[in-house]
Amino acid sequence: MESILKLFSDHGTFVLPDALTYIRSKEKPDDFAAFLIKNLREYPLFLELDAIKNIESSTQQLIETPLTIPPPQTLPQPIPGVEKTIEKEFQKKMLSKIYNKSSFPKEVNEEEDEEDTEEEQPPQEEKKPLQPLDLKTVKSWKPLAKEYTSEVCIINDITGKRSSEGTTQDFVTLFRERYQGIRKILTSQRREISQFIPIDRIKKTMTDVQLIGIVKNVKTTHNGHRLIEIEDDTGSAALMALKSNTEIMQLASEVMLDEVIGVVGKISKNKDLIILQNIIYPDIKMHQDRKRIEPPLCVAFLSDVHIGSKMFMDSEWNAFLRWINGDLGNFRQRDVASKLKYLVLPGDLVDGIGIYPNQEKELSISNIYDQYQALAKQFEYIPDHITILLQPGNHDAVRPAEPQPAFEKEIRDLFSGKEFIFIGNPSYFSLHGVNILSYHGQSLLDYSTNIQSLNYNEPTEVMKLMLKKRHLAPTYGGYTPLAPEHVDYMLINEVPDIFVTGHVHTSSIDNYRGVTLINASSWQSQTSYQKMMNFVPDSAKLPLVDLKTGSATAMDFSKTTI
Repeated sequence: MESILKLFSDHGTFVLPDALTYIRSKEKPDDFAAFLIKNLREYPLFLELDAIKNIESSTQQLIETPLTIPPPQTLPQPIPGVEKTIEKEFQKKMLSKIYNKSSFPKEVNEEEDEEDTEEEQPPQEEKKPLQPLDLKTVKSWKPLAKEYTSEVCIINDITGKRSSEGTTQDFVTLFRERYQGIRKILTSQRREISQFIPIDRIKKTMTDVQLIGIVKNVKTTHNGHRLIEIEDDTGSAALMALKSNTEIMQLASEVMLDEVIGVVGKISKNKDLIILQNIIYPDIKMHQDRKRIEPPLCVAFLSDVHIGSKMFMDSEWNAFLRWINGDLGNFRQRDVASKLKYLVLPGDLVDGIGIYPNQEKELSISNIYDQYQALAKQFEYIPDHITILLQPGNHDAVRPAEPQPAFEKEIRDLFSGKEFIFIGNPSYFSLHGVNILSYHGQSLLDYSTNIQSLNYNEPTEVMKLMLKKRHLAPTYGGYTPLAPEHVDYMLINEVPDIFVTGHVHTSSIDNYRGVTLINASSWQSQTSYQKMMNFVPDSAKLPLVDLKTGSATAMDFSKTTI
């Protein structure tokens, strides 16, 4: 099977699971794969079953074995984990094209891949500019939230505190800050690592050892063991998770480069390795004491608006505006709107320009400042008593490297007439004393492509691991560009009451040890790249949290009427 996958990957093509199953059903799968390679007119990004059958029906050339399809019951079943592995490799390929990163063997034919990326897409239907919304005045509408003054406190945010010049010393400072921060959490909260020693104090006479270090390297050996190298400011150590220990192997499979972990192990007989007995992540307490407030107020999370895109969902957006003004919904839904005091936008406010190849073909507004102006115009329909917190994402007009400071003055000046608060990415703040960690979420891709058990369309599972590791983006050099600031703003020092992300255009609400987890949907329908990745967004949903009770729910505007 691996030889088949490699044969196609050498030509820049990934084989989809059903196509692979069909190839394996042949008496001589390798010969059949070679036959397909020879008869493909061009090498697609991924090989589908229909394409294989078209080749069979259109060619008169025969290979040694008949090309008859065996009865369905004789088809071999997909090997467990293979479909997911293929899907992940395909996702990595597509993401690497978008983010200009190489995650493939050097032998992949990049010239052919480049030709594939420039295949003409069906022309997008011309979309008219956003039309003015005729909002009806609801005389009986008396929003409860209007009676309360907003209480917003920015606790931790890079805005106004940038210190990096991009020097080598800046990176040293950043990783030292990260190591010390995670070490402090580990030693204060995890008894298993309370007797840790610096790496240079390991002695050959020792049998058991506890260490805390930054992951320098991680790989799987030919024998299936997991080899991890960690370092601290005194030296480095090689650790091994034995494949016979399934519990340790599971923990080791979640280890990422550049993160800080605690380890417990035994020194091997040869004194050259430490055999892992436990891997300790900082994690959070089993149950957090959720903060409650007395005022009956709510916060809504409105992520990935993507104003300026032809796929912006204006009908659904208008339904949201009608609801927030008390003009749509049943009694309970209008009651929730009445309590809405805060609106948090976790990034990608606009679609931006030059973010991915051929994006200009999918833009309805091609000027970045005009996009923000259009968004500001839409905010005129938001009731004045609602405080709006605006956070940048990777599509926005800020530096690409995280942490990202808040928008510059020329963009901030476009927004007026309401209480707008501009925050960085990530940002830790409180609303009426309820602590919220808001992060756009680009590193969700780094987590999900590097850890086999995770999937980027299940973001709350990734967010649980972020809390477990107490870090938003540990790996330098991945899909998420990181700036070497002197303070690690990606470190989760304080555990929030609410943790919200965006970026992946899904809507999900979950809970991890008392922390409410939210991925805040989007307001953009499926893009061409999402189609190629076989990803269907869960758009036009609005997650809300009742700050008094802590309960979370979501309003669904995907059908324009509630």
